[in-house]
Amino acid sequence: MASYLINRTHKDDSVVRFKEVDGYTFRPKVKKSDYIKVKEVKIVDPTMIDKILSAKFDKSFRKIIELAMIVINNDDADEGDCEIVIDQAELLREILLTKYQKFINHEKEQLFLKKLRLIENEMRMKQVEIKQKIIYLEHQEEKQRGRGR
Repeated sequence: MASYLINRTHKDDSVVRFKEVDGYTFRPKVKKSDYIKVKEVKIVDPTMIDKILSAKFDKSFRKIIELAMIVINNDDADEGDCEIVIDQAELLREILLTKYQKFINHEKEQLFLKKLRLIENEMRMKQVEIKQKIIYLEHQEEKQRGRGR
């Protein structure tokens, strides 16, 4: 836990000594109705960190799922749409591996990575489907031109 010493004889009760501890640090959202302005929060309880990071991951993952479902269900989707979803999944994976890895347990990390791999695989399958559709349409168009001569 953190330890600090407050100087009460001084007018502003300033902190004299503070021992730094490891933990997850974030900046909370600022609301107009907040009575206390907080610039930064550091959480040192591992279970609380795990719950917060899991909620953050789930929120980002749901957004990626929504994008993926739009692309999968859209017949007019192109490869660029698939690439956007794949890039978003890769970005979330990099955040997970760089920022969150030291705070969440290994099983949860593997579960999150598996979810992201599933999305990426679905998008790659959709890309292949789009390429096959383009090749088929080009082949049909070529047949139509050949018959007209």
